[in-house]
Amino acid sequence: MSAYLREELILFAKAFWQGAFLLLVYDLFRILRRAVPHGRALAALEDISYWIFCAFYLLGYFYRENSGELRGYLFAGILLGALACYFSLSRIVVACGARLLQACGKILGIPLKKIKKGTKRLKFRMFRFKIYWYKKFHVGKESGLSRRQNKDRKHEKRKKQKQPENSPGQAE
Repeated sequence: MSAYLREELILFAKAFWQGAFLLLVYDLFRILRRAVPHGRALAALEDISYWIFCAFYLLGYFYRENSGELRGYLFAGILLGALACYFSLSRIVVACGARLLQACGKILGIPLKKIKKGTKRLKFRMFRFKIYWYKKFHVGKESGLSRRQNKDRKHEKRKKQKQPENSPGQAE
């Protein structure tokens, strides 16, 4: 076997492993999707980011290993590596990884529930303080009256309501 052919076979084997590696990276996204359900938009964003990563990663690989020359057998090696990984390891890795991530989420979820409850209480108290603050300092501001003038006006209204009206038989 010539040295040139040996180099080409080594490149093919490396491309095979690169394809398997890229599929395992995609499996990380699949694990995340199974453990934490999310919508189509986020899944599409993950896919786009994955393909951009693949493009730059393979560009670097081709440049490093083959001086930037694109060869068909390298693409075939990447495809065969990805397919071999998909039909052998991928399903097991995704299933186990999703279960592991869900279990970690449940364990971490216990303190997160307490944090959520505390922040909910804090928001409620802040909202109540806001109402108190508004009632104390902003009542009457719309009419341009000061706080003291507004209190005096309310006091006068109460006095008028408490005073009995004169009946028609009484002289003034």
